[in-house]
Amino acid sequence: MRVRQAIRVLLPLHSKIARFRKGRRRVQPDRGAVERSVSLPEYKVVGLLYTRACPLACAHCITESSPQAKERMRLREARDYLPAIAGFGAQLCFTGGEPFLHYKDIAELIREAKRLGLHVSLVTGAGWARTEATMRARLQTLVDAGLDGLCISWDRYHEAFAKADGAATLARIAVDLGVKVNVRAVVAAKGDMEAYHRTFDGLPVSPDGHEVIRLGRATSLPEDHFSFEEEPPRGVCNTVFSPVVEPDGNVYVCCGPARFCRRPSPLLLGNARQEPLERILSRALEDPILEIIYNLGPYGLYHLLKSHGADMSAFTRRAEYTGICELCLDITDSPELVSALREILSGRDASRLLAVSRLWRTAAFGAAQQLAPG
Repeated sequence: MRVRQAIRVLLPLHSKIARFRKGRRRVQPDRGAVERSVSLPEYKVVGLLYTRACPLACAHCITESSPQAKERMRLREARDYLPAIAGFGAQLCFTGGEPFLHYKDIAELIREAKRLGLHVSLVTGAGWARTEATMRARLQTLVDAGLDGLCISWDRYHEAFAKADGAATLARIAVDLGVKVNVRAVVAAKGDMEAYHRTFDGLPVSPDGHEVIRLGRATSLPEDHFSFEEEPPRGVCNTVFSPVVEPDGNVYVCCGPARFCRRPSPLLLGNARQEPLERILSRALEDPILEIIYNLGPYGLYHLLKSHGADMSAFTRRAEYTGICELCLDITDSPELVSALREILSGRDASRLLAVSRLWRTAAFGAAQQLAPG
């Protein structure tokens, strides 16, 4: 298969990317610029899920965190992971659960991470403190240690357990202390994402958000919380090379969805208690299945299987999907489909397929940037 043939195989994956309109003017990516900017996958952030305990038990929580959850990473193990993360030039993010429940441990780890040159952020549900004084004292401890960024998860699901003014107060304190703040909202299908972001009006925070995924505790939510698609969903995956190390040592390729995979899924990268984290992370960067997910999304795997005439009897198509994560799990949980994909991606034309997929992702995001406001 030559490059043009590879393009024809991959072209249907994201037809909307092929042409963009800005007013009445079509915007086409600069092919030369695209080819010059293409790079291999890399880790932008590696997460340490330090604890699954959380004062909240949000109805949508993909990690199923709660006050009853007891899993917690050992401080010594977390410290030992840091050099490997720094070796890949990735950022470090503490997540959970609620990392602030163990803020003294986190402060110690931040100091070591900064010594290694890491950019450090933390994700919080903002429900761990009842007073402004406590918020300021604990956050000051982390800032003194070197904390760079704070991601506040805030939406209707969090608000069922903690008041909005607490999240806004935490954001204001963080800004006062010079910390970059991002606010992430998860909304139901008919929810108003802007309404949650308005909680932080007047503060220099970066808003972010997405719809609920039917995984974790969200599987118990009513159907009106979800947006459904009947066809296997398309779309690139921006989190597949943002791995997370969990308290038991398991390393998943992304934060949340991958923890529901079934062994021996490629989404479970390994266990850092059984082999060095550096080896696990290095091996994952060379996995062509993960790169296709990153560049083209799970639909890229689906399309490769169908276009190469693979036996799809092991694939059970859902009546409806709430997002690309369900399709990803359905494919990667099947040893038969994974084996077929590895055969396709180890053939003589595999390098061309991967190269074209990189070009495709770069072209898509380059065009999207041309369309971005401002």
